[in-house]
Amino acid sequence: MRNHVLGATNRVARPLNVFELAPLIADLMKDYNGKRKVGKLMQAYEAAWARLQHHDPGFAQSPIDVQFGTDLLNWLKFHRAMLIGEVIPLFHGYLRTNPAAQERREFAHILVDEFQDLNKAEQDVVRFLSDGADVCIVGDDDQSIYSFKYAHPEGIRDWLELHPNADDLHLDDCRRCPTRVVEMANSLISFNKMRPVPRDLVPIPGNGEGDVRIIQYENLDDEVSGITNIVIDLIGQGMAPGDILVLAQRKEIGTPIYESLIASDIPARSYYSEAELHSHDAQWGFALLKLFADREDRVALRWLVGLSGSNWNAAGYKRIRQHCEESGASPWVVLSALSAGVLKLSYTAKIIEAFTELVGELDALEKCADLEEVVGLLFPLENDSVRDIREIAIALAKGLGMNDRTVFISELTTVISQPDIPSLIEDVRVMSLHKSKGLSAPVTIIAGCVEGLLPRQPDAELPEAEAAAMIEEQRRTFFVGITRVKALPAEGKPGTLVITYARKMSIALAKRALITPASTSYGVANLLASRFVIELGPHAPASVKG
Repeated sequence: MRNHVLGATNRVARPLNVFELAPLIADLMKDYNGKRKVGKLMQAYEAAWARLQHHDPGFAQSPIDVQFGTDLLNWLKFHRAMLIGEVIPLFHGYLRTNPAAQERREFAHILVDEFQDLNKAEQDVVRFLSDGADVCIVGDDDQSIYSFKYAHPEGIRDWLELHPNADDLHLDDCRRCPTRVVEMANSLISFNKMRPVPRDLVPIPGNGEGDVRIIQYENLDDEVSGITNIVIDLIGQGMAPGDILVLAQRKEIGTPIYESLIASDIPARSYYSEAELHSHDAQWGFALLKLFADREDRVALRWLVGLSGSNWNAAGYKRIRQHCEESGASPWVVLSALSAGVLKLSYTAKIIEAFTELVGELDALEKCADLEEVVGLLFPLENDSVRDIREIAIALAKGLGMNDRTVFISELTTVISQPDIPSLIEDVRVMSLHKSKGLSAPVTIIAGCVEGLLPRQPDAELPEAEAAAMIEEQRRTFFVGITRVKALPAEGKPGTLVITYARKMSIALAKRALITPASTSYGVANLLASRFVIELGPHAPASVKG
């Protein structure tokens, strides 16, 4: 965020939220055979930079990848935005081409946790930043779970080759988990055959055996109710809500649990990415709030004027963008001229209508006394689908005047897109297994442990070796999940691990959660326990019916 760094990148540091990708994809899909193809090309674009493939003399992009990269970059530059996946590569480029940059020598000590989860570009950034620093990196091959962001676990071993004088320390004692969980984790991870350095965790007898339960429910509703009742019982026995961690690999499972806890007056917070923006009303209000803060926010404007038509009014918007690029005027200025009738462009009627309504909405917001009133209008108290974003926005708005719009939207965007775990935890935390990395809790509940989700079924087109690697990474993800539980016997907290799964759910929900069921019948997806539950070995208790 330093001005001289941003200036060197020649880009605007306005990242897109996940929901804002929809009009970008719609604007590009006509030239690239549909939304799915655009998604794959975007993934390849980010992967190439994350893996630093552009610096490999033997790397050659296909003509379609080159053209797509140009079109994508032009869209982002016109809309004065960037993808989250571009941030590190852009910073990497700055450091690589500026050996005299102050950032390369301003740190005396650098500590990097979870080094195996960084991609190659991120690991290279650490190397560039350590010109004048002593560096300590911490990592574990058995916890490498971020291939979807192109993690480079080999980097932790490469570091020793690049720095032959580095000390290599091994930490094998598991000081966190109860002994039974350690034995289950060792059994589970032993099924991975691609481990560079196979090793077992060493249990600490003083941690005690712990409390482990594996429960099968008839359906997802029963699983949600069962987990809620377990949490209520634990709190009734004196367990603090902040000592309870609920993990579900898909928000389609985690969000109902969160909603059930809230409905039962249990303090809880969801940490799924952009969880506060899961509803259309929340997305609409957030986009309008961005435009309220800055009429020249081109991404928010593009999203809002695209809602009214099929494919985000891509055909009409293409004409508006072309006029902007030819005239040098911004989309807001061009749309204002179209709305006033002083400019005419074909196929833009729906966009003009949407823009006129937007102007009316913004005029109403301008009449508000302060930001708190603005939040109240955009996210009304009676609308449960905007409850979470309303609470966060109200908390930020208190004490801020109307002149702090830019600061307000910046802070709100950060809280939503990068939710931090507070140092003082007072709520039950609900999140994915990936998000739980680095956390621990006396009670850990893992929901949705069904085959087809944990693990997901590899694409039939994947080569056998890649499919096997995908299963092994998901096994490592489950390994991370079960080892979040923390035994504190001196405090009366034995370390409680609860693993749950359902026999059935609707086919529609299974599709939304990307679950491949064992079979289907009459709108019902039939589910089986994850193979990982079976692989927990003889130290795991038998499953019980919930």
